[in-house]
Amino acid sequence: MGKWVVVAQRGAGGDTYLAEVVRRVTGTREDAQEAMRAASLTYQEPWREKSREVYRFPSGDSCLVIVRGLMSETHTVLSIAELVHDSADPAIAKAAPTGGEPQDSVPPMEWRTSQ
Repeated sequence: MGKWVVVAQRGAGGDTYLAEVVRRVTGTREDAQEAMRAASLTYQEPWREKSREVYRFPSGDSCLVIVRGLMSETHTVLSIAELVHDSADPAIAKAAPTGGEPQDSVPPMEWRTSQ
């Protein structure tokens, strides 16, 4: 069992972006995905909501939520993230599949662009 968070990311005007932890989950990846799905139906309720669309990204670990209210429209990306390091609990890093070390210093080949 891991420790997970559901994170909301959205623009706040200009070049400013906000990220906030919406929910905390102890369990499996599927438990975290279910918490994200539940949050997608209630997160960022505007005054007099008219409609809500939820788009799941292929991995299932994130989704785009578009909410239209009486006077505004918001676009928010909800994602799940697993805790892999906690300085207050060194056992977490030892239990993490990656050993707690970042594995993304070189992007996968398919992400690189040819010039």
